[in-house]
Amino acid sequence: MNMAYFPFFIELKGKECLVVGGGDVAFRKIRELLPFGVNITVVSLEICESIRDLAGKYSGQMKLLCRGYEKKDLEQKFFVIAATDDEECNREISEYCRRERILVNVVDDKEKCSFYFPSLVKQGDIVAGFSSGGNSPALIKKLRQELQGQIPDYFGVLNERLGQIRPQVKKAFPTEQQRKQYYDLVIHKSREQSGALSIQEMEELIHKGFTQS
Repeated sequence: MNMAYFPFFIELKGKECLVVGGGDVAFRKIRELLPFGVNITVVSLEICESIRDLAGKYSGQMKLLCRGYEKKDLEQKFFVIAATDDEECNREISEYCRRERILVNVVDDKEKCSFYFPSLVKQGDIVAGFSSGGNSPALIKKLRQELQGQIPDYFGVLNERLGQIRPQVKKAFPTEQQRKQYYDLVIHKSREQSGALSIQEMEELIHKGFTQS
């Protein structure tokens, strides 16, 4: 029986990533990773213009090496993405990474991967990831699109504000049940007005000593 992959959420800020390959597939992976603060080194004889544009925008996070891949490029990397059309090169990268316990993703070759890229839904700090275990990316893409359309566009802002006010909520409402009732009310009122409550409005609810029996 195949085992499903567990969706860990890992802090990537400052982590070192190597991308071997400089085409459109590599570009899409890099574009997804950069907002999470990862440092990316791209090595390829040819690097597409889209990746070069990203490197200009994220100059503090990206380094481009316009040459062939060398095994030393893998050293000190937290994870590696092999996005080349050279099967032998991809195999060598996968074997080295597995031996050295480096996370590796070989694009379009699930047997050589130790992790998969999820299909992401992201709004601010809200992140949801979906994976088919490498079986059907098209199905997961469809699922992501359907879910994306169901999330109100203000949820990212609402989540950020709830994080800001959380210390006040914990101080005002000592029990988990009271806090849950408070958060449910804030979410309900935000839905009613089709927009996130302001910090001031949230504080007013706290000062009213809101609880539900």
